[in-house]
Amino acid sequence: MIAFINKNVGADDVEPLGCSILIVDDSETDRVTYRRYLESGTELGYQICDCETGEEALDLCERHCPDVILLDYLLPDTDGLQFLQELTERIGKLPPIVMLTGQGNEAIAVEAMKHGVRDYLVKGQLTPQRLINSVTNALIEQKLQTQIARQQQQRKLLASIMLKIGHSIDLAEILQAGVNGARELLGCDRTIVYKLNPDLSGTIVSESVLPQWSPALGRTIEENCFQGEHSHSIEKYLNGQTVAISNIQAAQLSACYVEMLERFQVKAILIVPILLRDISPASQPSVWGLLIAHHCKTTREWKADELNLLDEMSVQLAIAIQQAELVLDLQHTLAQQQAVEQQLRDRVIEIEQTNLRLSLATNLLEKRNQELDEFACIASHDLQAPLRGISNLADWLAKDLDDKLPAENQQQLNLIQSRVQQMNMLINGLLSYARVGRENVASVTVNISQILREVIETIEPPDDFKVRFSSHLPTLTTQSLLLKQVFANLIGNAIKYHDRTDGNVEILFKDRDYLWQFTVVDDGPGIAPEHHKKIFGIFQTLKGKDNNLGSGVGLAIVQKIVESRGGSVWVESALGQGSAFSFTWPKVL
Repeated sequence: MIAFINKNVGADDVEPLGCSILIVDDSETDRVTYRRYLESGTELGYQICDCETGEEALDLCERHCPDVILLDYLLPDTDGLQFLQELTERIGKLPPIVMLTGQGNEAIAVEAMKHGVRDYLVKGQLTPQRLINSVTNALIEQKLQTQIARQQQQRKLLASIMLKIGHSIDLAEILQAGVNGARELLGCDRTIVYKLNPDLSGTIVSESVLPQWSPALGRTIEENCFQGEHSHSIEKYLNGQTVAISNIQAAQLSACYVEMLERFQVKAILIVPILLRDISPASQPSVWGLLIAHHCKTTREWKADELNLLDEMSVQLAIAIQQAELVLDLQHTLAQQQAVEQQLRDRVIEIEQTNLRLSLATNLLEKRNQELDEFACIASHDLQAPLRGISNLADWLAKDLDDKLPAENQQQLNLIQSRVQQMNMLINGLLSYARVGRENVASVTVNISQILREVIETIEPPDDFKVRFSSHLPTLTTQSLLLKQVFANLIGNAIKYHDRTDGNVEILFKDRDYLWQFTVVDDGPGIAPEHHKKIFGIFQTLKGKDNNLGSGVGLAIVQKIVESRGGSVWVESALGQGSAFSFTWPKVL
């Protein structure tokens, strides 16, 4: 049969009282009487045998100890107390014994009770019901004592198993301890833990099995055999029900389910769900898996205490599984945290190394800047002094020989003066380029229109040149001196390198999020595309309209100033189409 049993409802565990009874009495009449009395209660199903002497009874008990002994106190070869003593020596634990005597004797009755006799009856007062009641009570008492002893042993074993389960955090060890303990508790042939999927398919993840039966560990059950009237649905397990099948052939199971169980040689099966619950008491449990007991030798009637034991085992397994999974989660989280901490430590070391390299590079840069300053000062002094001498000599010669020099020589003296001025421009440009980015220039709030007016006033463009800009240019807090230097170079170049005496220069602006973009547009001769990058190099210049070369440092200084402030500079131009020099400048410095 198959039974779905709610774990909160007890089951009848009373076994039939059918048993074997041994009558030891030298009176054949008494033996016949006792037999007739006992057989009058045929529903109890007694199996009765008898002996005339104590020795005959002792030999019989050694071969097969009966469930109850009816013992006459006076026997031909011994008395009842001596018989009890010798029987104890031969078989150890005595079965329930009912002693009968011809005459009542309280002293004998007390002594018999000390030797383990369950009841003491006087033959002359004996009735069928009294004898049946005495035997029945002795059997029930014996069964209760046996059951209590078995339950005590089971509880002791269960406590030991739970202790093993509770002390482990390894899921595989927990499950193995559970199935080993469950098989020992139930005395069955196989116990398994079946890890369940929502559709009831799953895998056998742990097993304890006797050697003569086929192992099932690792087997995956995918057949959809859980259909029909006796289906093992998830809902039944969620309600805490167990499934007890004493005989799979008589349980009205589906054919494929019976076939599956037969592959594992199962004849009787007991199934208890392993339910996991969240911390919240209102949450619904989830079925993690099934704790299953197989009996393979024969069919088996599962007892209520066996169901309770397996159910308690499943509860402890559920707690241990949740703890193990929590520990795994914590270990995983800890491993991730340790990995992050290690990455942070590596990053700190990397930053420290970078800072060290940066410090060395900064020290080296300061040293190079100091050397550059010293070189610039030396170059300024050592180069400009001879240039001043050459310029003075050329000037003196021009004045002293003003009327005597031929025109050709006069032109050569003018050329010397021009070359001296060009050299001075190169030296001053080199000094300016070397100082870019190293001056401590304060930030002030200024309108771009004001900067442009000051620049144009300084440059003094020819009267025929028009420099235009919007009256709504932005106001910003910045290093205005450097921005003024950028505008001065770009506007000055637009005028200096224009191919006409009249021309137009326009300053445009555009908002680009955290940057302003300024563009200086002219209508001059333009610049060929192949020179667009070249002109930003130091000492690279184009001829002006007066054929005097510039220092070749102006655009290099512009680029250095703009990029040191986080901006960029570029040109858009073509021959004969003018030029548009653009640069970006941060809104806040």
